[in-house]
Amino acid sequence: MMASALHKSIESASGREFAGLARNLFGNVRLEFGAADEKRSRMVSAMLGACRLTRLEVDRHIVFGEHATAGPDDPDSIKLLVQTEGDACLDQGGLHAPISADALVIYDPSRPYMLTNSTPVRQLLLQLPRHALPHAAIERLTRPFTAHAEYDGMCRILLSLMDSTMHEIGHLDAARRSSVGQTMVDLVRTMIGADLQQARPIANPLDLLLQRIKIFIESELARPDLSVTMIARRMGCSVRYIYRAFEVECLTPSDYIWDLRLQKAAARLRDAGGYAGEISGIAFALGFSSSAHFSRAFRHRYGLSPSQWRKARIS
Repeated sequence: MMASALHKSIESASGREFAGLARNLFGNVRLEFGAADEKRSRMVSAMLGACRLTRLEVDRHIVFGEHATAGPDDPDSIKLLVQTEGDACLDQGGLHAPISADALVIYDPSRPYMLTNSTPVRQLLLQLPRHALPHAAIERLTRPFTAHAEYDGMCRILLSLMDSTMHEIGHLDAARRSSVGQTMVDLVRTMIGADLQQARPIANPLDLLLQRIKIFIESELARPDLSVTMIARRMGCSVRYIYRAFEVECLTPSDYIWDLRLQKAAARLRDAGGYAGEISGIAFALGFSSSAHFSRAFRHRYGLSPSQWRKARIS
């Protein structure tokens, strides 16, 4: 039972399914194989707490990331790519960054990029939540950050840890994966922010995550399908980390969403005409599935129906 549960948390794809899973895990990317053999493509991916680690074996191809984080379902994470075999280069922000064996590149996929894999490649891709890195480090990623294991000890350690983790991933439970993921985050923070040690203390990463979640929720409040899973995907972390971020609020993420919807509905009703059509419009604009659902939730929250609230002009 335990082994079965562990393997269920690992995602994999090969051949024609490769591109679909790539878009699902990495955002709105476009892959072009040209005359290469797409059927030779394979990937294995797993969450490591707030991070995602993926092993890819792919024939030569090009990845276009013009709109990698364009939609609310696209993961908003910083990417770290380790090249273990083959040759590739990343073009972003006017920088042409060659990637060779035992080299890594860290880049911000929210900025347009093109990754050209000119030979068949073996790669390890680590996705780190944006909030896991110092703000000053994120600001630097207008252009890719590169390192090579031959010259950088941290790069060697990280490469070895990522490689060994992929070999053992099927034997690690959630707690151990989370611990390994945090170690990788710490290594990356040290690599990219070594000269930031004298900077002012960085805010609690969970506080930063909570701020970003709240901004995202407010921007997507009209979506009836807004869910914790969608939020986790957009933030590039696990559902468990979303719940951890909300512990300080003493609310679940879902409770926060519905409470925010009702607060906004109450505010809009003050300026509404109060007739059924307008009240229904407010309900649907805030993600409620029906007028009846809205009325029940509103009465439970405020002790009055939406129309009674409007007439009473309660502030």
